Amino acid sequence: MRFWTPQRTLLIGYIGVILVGTLLLSLPIASTNGRMPLIDSLFTATSAICVTGLTVCNVAHDLTLFGKMVLLFLIQIGGLGYMTMASFLFAILGKKLPLAQTEAISEALSRRYWGGMSRFVSRIVYFTLISEFTGTLVLTYAFKIHGYNLMTALGYGLFHAVSAFCNAGFSLFTDSFISFSNDPLILITISSLFIIGGMGFIFWEGVVQFWRGGKLHLHGKVVLFTTLLLICGGTGLFYLFERNHILLGKAEWQKWILAYFQTTTPRTAGFTALPINMLRNCTVFLVILLMFIGASPGGTGGGIKTTTFFLLIVATWRFLRGERHVVVMRKTIARDTFERAFYLLVLAMSVIIVGTLVLSVTQPLPFLPTLFEEFSAFGTVGLSYGSFSRAGCSLSYEFDIIGKLVIILTMFIGRAGLLTIGYALLGKRPPVTISYPVERVEVG
Repeated sequence: MRFWTPQRTLLIGYIGVILVGTLLLSLPIASTNGRMPLIDSLFTATSAICVTGLTVCNVAHDLTLFGKMVLLFLIQIGGLGYMTMASFLFAILGKKLPLAQTEAISEALSRRYWGGMSRFVSRIVYFTLISEFTGTLVLTYAFKIHGYNLMTALGYGLFHAVSAFCNAGFSLFTDSFISFSNDPLILITISSLFIIGGMGFIFWEGVVQFWRGGKLHLHGKVVLFTTLLLICGGTGLFYLFERNHILLGKAEWQKWILAYFQTTTPRTAGFTALPINMLRNCTVFLVILLMFIGASPGGTGGGIKTTTFFLLIVATWRFLRGERHVVVMRKTIARDTFERAFYLLVLAMSVIIVGTLVLSVTQPLPFLPTLFEEFSAFGTVGLSYGSFSRAGCSLSYEFDIIGKLVIILTMFIGRAGLLTIGYALLGKRPPVTISYPVERVEVG
């Protein structure tokens, strides 16, 4: 069995980029307070590459211009994927992608077929640049209205456009977007960017084919249906839970925009326009569920993915009705596909349970904020109850080195993918041709 499998190539590459980012952020010129502690540099670099947004430093005040540029570069690499960027260089140089690199990109983008990979990668990069450029223009205009000079507004616009499209959640404002909760232009622009990035490049490839007269494949229909369901259902529930609480006293239009923003951002974006620690427990539980579901395959977000959530619901419904096959929109889902979804659910819950247990034992902090932090790390979201002692930092700021390492590992697992890590560590075995007698074990 060969060592350099696509999964191992991805993992080793991610680790290498994280280590480079750690080195750059630990330089004295990256921090306003001298040299950043190594564990904090590692945490910040991992959070950026894994497009999470959890922070143990105040990005606005603790990082110099150089540090912020490094952070932005890491976010862009994390959002697109280092394999995608490397492959784009091959494409613009007119060179053919090696087979091993094509396999690794296919694994990274959850794209089952390899045909036209160079063209697909080029489209991803151009689509990303156009989206981020458009977002930068709109946000620059919006920040200019708030009184910032042109260069400052442009810097804020560029940073937040990239951070939003990549679903990173890093902000140059200490309170994220709470100070702009009355500005619908900023909130809608930011949310549009992270929804577009989170729906996945595979989905947008299907949209382009549909626009040209082709058919929208089942994957695209499932992503679109589930995304709309989560946005509409989540917005309605958030409004219902908080209209007489944190939204009390706000105009009706503002209540709906904030409800919309706060239920789209948990699906791996990480920005916030309302303080998380002021939400009701029922709303916090809703946010945790949305963080766990996450974005769509092949996109810039994490979580178990919208398609996994959809297939779990449909497969369970079909099973309870006594149906042997999982049929969606007149298409039969391959058995290994929904089995993969169930394995992913079990692995995801196992990671979160173990991580939360270790944090609960080692960190003398309230349970709910700790649980929330672990879910946020796994979903590569970045939302947090916040530090109890320092503004602009996540709860992880309060953790000791063990707690920070747990969150670092959880973010890495959430971004790299559970199955990818499993295949990389254990290796895919050839199918076993021997079959043994069947015997039942009672369950349930």
